[in-house]
Amino acid sequence: MALANILSEMPDLLERTLAEHTPDTQGFCRECRDATGVSATWPCVTRELAEQARSMSSPGTGTSTGPATSAIDERAVEGTVAGRRRARDLSSSAGAPAPLGSGRHRSL
Repeated sequence: MALANILSEMPDLLERTLAEHTPDTQGFCRECRDATGVSATWPCVTRELAEQARSMSSPGTGTSTGPATSAIDERAVEGTVAGRRRARDLSSSAGAPAPLGSGRHRSL
């Protein structure tokens, strides 16, 4: 949250980050790679951070508890990267079989 707050105060960097961290045709981030060159799935953590920063810097997103900011707009939440990721995860797990065991890794 602190990084998103800082990024929200830098509109040029925020827009550049949003423009660069976009999905390729296979659903991976065009910018994020690990040390072996493997791409991160999109939306990447950097994109999610930038989306959060954009929502913080958008008009009407203050800390006031007045009528304009007290109710959460459902459409705005669904339009976030995190909201889309949750929807994708939920839809892909609907037809998936239940994991074997507890789902936790155990060393031999």
